[in-house]
Amino acid sequence: MFKNLEKISCDNSIFIVAFKGWSDAAEGATNAIETLISQYEGEKFASFEEEDLFAFARERPIIKNSKNGRAISWPNNDLFYIENAINESTSLVVLNGTEPHFKWKTFSSEIVKLLLSMNVKAVVTLGALLDSIPHTRGVKTQITGQHIYMPDEFKKKKIEPSKYEGPTGVSSVIIEDFKKLNIPSMSIWAHAPHYLQSSPNPLVSKALLDELSKWLPLSFDTSKLEKKSEKYISALDSAIAQDSELKSYIEKLETKYDSAVVDFPPVDDDLLLKDLEKFLETNNKGNDSSLGE
Repeated sequence: MFKNLEKISCDNSIFIVAFKGWSDAAEGATNAIETLISQYEGEKFASFEEEDLFAFARERPIIKNSKNGRAISWPNNDLFYIENAINESTSLVVLNGTEPHFKWKTFSSEIVKLLLSMNVKAVVTLGALLDSIPHTRGVKTQITGQHIYMPDEFKKKKIEPSKYEGPTGVSSVIIEDFKKLNIPSMSIWAHAPHYLQSSPNPLVSKALLDELSKWLPLSFDTSKLEKKSEKYISALDSAIAQDSELKSYIEKLETKYDSAVVDFPPVDDDLLLKDLEKFLETNNKGNDSSLGE
């Protein structure tokens, strides 16, 4: 399934993964992992063949203009290597990808096989989901796992086993395959306000990086994310100030959140949400540089 694969030998590795799609609300997870790859200067050493994994009528390639002419960008699943990122004997392997449409079992099996050859010791997945929470209370993060303890390379060790039941993504398939080999895993989830579906949301990406650095000895320069977050919030506040119904709804969310009751029914006015998204997209034009820069 690999179209490119460079064999790399390492003593130990930690595997970090995020997928565009179902588990990437507001592109929070994939933009976080792009920041990680950029700041740690990850070197791409493997790529999966797109034809094997995607229905291009569902996940369409993107055509772009450049100085060298027009080029087509295909949905990707690329692996990056960051030597000795954790310590002098432990490196990072990072998968930045798009959730496949086909062959999840084979895809996971190929990943496991490759990571075993690189002496993987643990797996970390990053994800983002939409939730009925107010943006005024910060981004909530949640940690779940398949083992109670993570290995010595982690700054924090103990995690709560996941009790989730329901539809799942390819990340869970990968985690389960590693679990069969007794390789521990953990998932970091950021909860994004459901009324903010415009992408990207830099607040979510920053929250994931902040949480990741609490568990692994990694550090990130998040100054650009912070600036983008300030602009994002400024545009959002302007939009809310112009809509009394949305403002009232968020105030109710705040009351419920502060009372630790977060099951308040989401706003069902599609037109209202579309207007908010349109406002944010308009304010984000001209500010679409990569979060990883």
